[in-house]
Amino acid sequence: MTIFGIHFFDIAVKEHLIRKGYIYDEEKPDFLVAIYFYVGRYQYYVPPRTIYLRGKVGEKEEKYTGYVGSSNVYISKKSEEYGYIPYTFGGYWVNTYYRNIQIYIVDHKELIQSGEIKTVWEGEVESFGETSDIRVVAPYLLNELLDEFPTRSGKPNLRKVKIEDK
Repeated sequence: MTIFGIHFFDIAVKEHLIRKGYIYDEEKPDFLVAIYFYVGRYQYYVPPRTIYLRGKVGEKEEKYTGYVGSSNVYISKKSEEYGYIPYTFGGYWVNTYYRNIQIYIVDHKELIQSGEIKTVWEGEVESFGETSDIRVVAPYLLNELLDEFPTRSGKPNLRKVKIEDK
């Protein structure tokens, strides 16, 4: 079976498929690989929040008067009062990027013979992160999809990948 690479990600995809034993043949491909990608800014607001922690909220003083024998007695008892103290944190904006890659592998012979597009395999992967440069995260995203090609592992077609790209 031979493969035909296309445009932006063709080097990464081609190398991945060659490692799996496929042969790159631009003249007589068995299938075509179509790759779509999207990067968009994703911004959301985290609203202010208040948490309550137990702590000292004051002191209480109780005064007692009385007689002991023929003498006046004054007694003062001090105690600390505990309760819940509110701590408020301000809201803030989070700026991140949504990255999405879709791969469609199409039977080239079927396309040539009948003009019909027969999808042999497809997958989609997405992630959120701090970089808008798809080239930084593409190797991880492509590996997530192409590691199971040509068979399915039982994972869904749409994968959500967490990548620490700080």
